[in-house]
Amino acid sequence: MTHPGWGDGWNAQPVPEAPEHPETVRRRRTSYVRARRRRNLRRVLVGCGVALLVVVALGAWLAVDAKRAADALGAAKVDVQDLQEQVRAGDSDAADKTLVQLQAHSSTAATATSGPAWTLAGSLPWVGQNVDAVQTVTQAVDDLAQQALPSLMQATTLVDPGALAPVNGRVDLAPLQEAAPAIVAADESVQITAEQLDAIDTSALLAFVAEPVEALRDQVADVAVTTATASRAAQLVPAMMGADGPRNYLVLVQNNAEQRATGGIPGSVLHLRADAGAVTVVAERSGGSLSGLTDPALPLTDAELALFGPLLGTDMRDVTFTPDFPRSGEIAKAIWEQQVGGTIDGVLSVDPVALGLVLDATGPVQLSDGTMLTGDDAAQRLLNQVYLDLEDPQDQDAFFSDTSQSVFAAVVGGQGDVPAVMDALAEAARQGRFMVWSADEGEQDLLAPTVLSGALQGVDGDSAEIGVYLNDGTQAKVGYYLDLTIEAEATECRPDGSQTVHAVVTLHYDAPADAANLPSYLVGLDNIVPLGDIQTNTLIYAPEGGGIDSVRVKPDPQGLLAQIHDGLGVGGRTFTLKPGESGTLDLDIVTGKEQRGDVHIRSTPTARQKGDAVVASACEK
Repeated sequence: MTHPGWGDGWNAQPVPEAPEHPETVRRRRTSYVRARRRRNLRRVLVGCGVALLVVVALGAWLAVDAKRAADALGAAKVDVQDLQEQVRAGDSDAADKTLVQLQAHSSTAATATSGPAWTLAGSLPWVGQNVDAVQTVTQAVDDLAQQALPSLMQATTLVDPGALAPVNGRVDLAPLQEAAPAIVAADESVQITAEQLDAIDTSALLAFVAEPVEALRDQVADVAVTTATASRAAQLVPAMMGADGPRNYLVLVQNNAEQRATGGIPGSVLHLRADAGAVTVVAERSGGSLSGLTDPALPLTDAELALFGPLLGTDMRDVTFTPDFPRSGEIAKAIWEQQVGGTIDGVLSVDPVALGLVLDATGPVQLSDGTMLTGDDAAQRLLNQVYLDLEDPQDQDAFFSDTSQSVFAAVVGGQGDVPAVMDALAEAARQGRFMVWSADEGEQDLLAPTVLSGALQGVDGDSAEIGVYLNDGTQAKVGYYLDLTIEAEATECRPDGSQTVHAVVTLHYDAPADAANLPSYLVGLDNIVPLGDIQTNTLIYAPEGGGIDSVRVKPDPQGLLAQIHDGLGVGGRTFTLKPGESGTLDLDIVTGKEQRGDVHIRSTPTARQKGDAVVASACEK
């Protein structure tokens, strides 16, 4: 029975629940939060586990690949050593097989360090730059093996150094012309590789990665110097040897017994003609016969007039007053053409020490007086003994002419070992004793970066260049007894990348105590200084953008002549010395900004001292 008050409407209403206890609510919420945290933790752990497995797998993959690449590179290194020996021995068949083997090993190394795993690893922080470095190295080795070495191998089959020996006074230029494209292509490949390796910042790498990268970079840099030289030679030698028509050259034989900035006075001048590989002597003149112009053969700058005077442009014996040999070449060409006539295509320079180096390679030559001239005695006989034995300047000139032509005949006649002669000329160039200038602008552009150019530059890349040059003021031949020593140290690397260089330049006059009694032509004819003394103008050239910060002179008085030459700061000092005396310049020189490399010191090559030195950088210690 239904309660009369209950109807269907009442029955449709929900039955209210009793309120839940607050403690129950709190417990339930806590349990929910904990459960959610456990679910999130599980997800994180699972994710980390997956990531760890990926990293482990990636690391294992990279380790296997790296081991394979390292083994391949090690084998490639052995291949390169074998290849060098086979090329030297002239075993072309074995060299061809070794090259194929080398290419296989380099390709294996490059392939092993490429692919998705390496790409992924390269994108990771900290690890990525090391991975990139490894890939760059393996690719560089492969590029050299696949591109540069085949071209060089092709060139070696075409150009045998022995084949460059003159036959009946003529060099066969055809093989070098044929090989030139391959040599140039190889050099381009090597230069690209060198730039890629140089761009790697090894300071940001792990030590076990950085060390082999730096070693390879140094090795490739050395190779790049060699291939650049070969490329320039392949482009220059045929044309300059007259492959495209006759060329006329002057050879200035500088006499170090009377100093000039690049060596000595051009006491003897040879006129050579090169035609289709044959080089002949057209004429020989004394430097003194090419003097006496009323006006300079070329206009001189105010700085040149202030530092060297008008004789720089009017007297062939003084064209080497300037330390910039390309400028000497221009002026020598102009003087010859004005005094003698014809067209000169270039100017070369050698000195007796350079001739001695060549004689070491060719063997002795017999002179017209029946005596033998050797590499051991060439410098002493030409720079000193001749003045003790022959008092008449005309007899001296005849002796110099005889000597120069005899050495030249030995070289063009193929006497001695051709590679050894080339090595001798290269050493002479490094000492500043063999220089070449071409009147052809394109050829000169190729010569300009080399030691052959003798150019005044003040900076080379990031290396500052300091110049120390001597010009005789005695008008005598006692410069044979003058010794030049330079002690230098880079003492500070400044915040702007410049360096402070402390240099001590010493001139010591080592003449006999009774020098005044030496033959008159040797000690001087014009009484500029007391007989037996020597007067020398010393020029210090600061690097580009730098300057001479301070100087201390011995003996007094203090101070230097200041001048600007071709944008470089110059300090000048004249020393007059008696036998046994010394003059010293104690200098602090500041280089230009960002010249952080080793500092090069170029100086006048004397009878007994070389003309170059390198000072370790203070910024790289």
